[in-house]
Amino acid sequence: MIVDDEPLARSRLAWLCQQESDLDVVAQAESGTAAIDAIRALHPDVVLLDVELRDMTGFDVLHSLDAQEEPLAIMVTAHPEHAVKAFDDEAVDFLTKPVDVQRFGAAIDRARQRHARSAVASLREEIVAEVRASLGERGQTDSAPHQLVGERARRLYFIETQSVDFIESDGNYVTIHVGEDHYIARNSVKYLAIGLAALGFIRIERSLLVNLRRVAFAERLGNGAFAFTLRSGRRLVSSRTYRRGILNEIRFGQLSSLQETH
Repeated sequence: MIVDDEPLARSRLAWLCQQESDLDVVAQAESGTAAIDAIRALHPDVVLLDVELRDMTGFDVLHSLDAQEEPLAIMVTAHPEHAVKAFDDEAVDFLTKPVDVQRFGAAIDRARQRHARSAVASLREEIVAEVRASLGERGQTDSAPHQLVGERARRLYFIETQSVDFIESDGNYVTIHVGEDHYIARNSVKYLAIGLAALGFIRIERSLLVNLRRVAFAERLGNGAFAFTLRSGRRLVSSRTYRRGILNEIRFGQLSSLQETH
């Protein structure tokens, strides 16, 4: 799909697409609003997206879409300074107008590779979901630890997992937060994220693992980040790196509502 408010630019991109035997242009749009509607209706694999549209930016278009709606994006603009933000928003590539044939071909190759990896990952997720479904809900949680062992003031405490608010890394250790109390354990957030996933824990940042059952509400902050406010009042902010996992958990997992901030 091609999105640009300049007719000549759309024509140029359409011509470039015609030079690639495996590309079909399913739609063209000249505004952000029209682009969002067309993406939701047609589900294109890739969108060639102008950064500066009349009604909004190309980044606004992407931020308006849910994770399952969002196509691979190749950002197009006359202003190279937008490149950093494009990659921050996980764009496949960045093309500067007038678009060069070789650069266009390289960007499409990157999109092909990303699409292939995404297809493999999607198939893997489907297989895992089917295996979990066949095991049943009880089979999912039996292997998850229902107690964690933490140390405080030279004493060992056996902590009920569901009472944990969040866990954060601390060098070779982790700090387990339970209300106003905290405990130290020799472990890693990465390892615990795998072991506690079935109990509603999700990694929202490299060093943070949150128990979603202890979350009061979450807020979108823009640029793929979220703020999670716990029942205790503690507020934790996610990294955009974990955006897709968070969105999937919000949609299909523990969180049932999401509060927008403006």
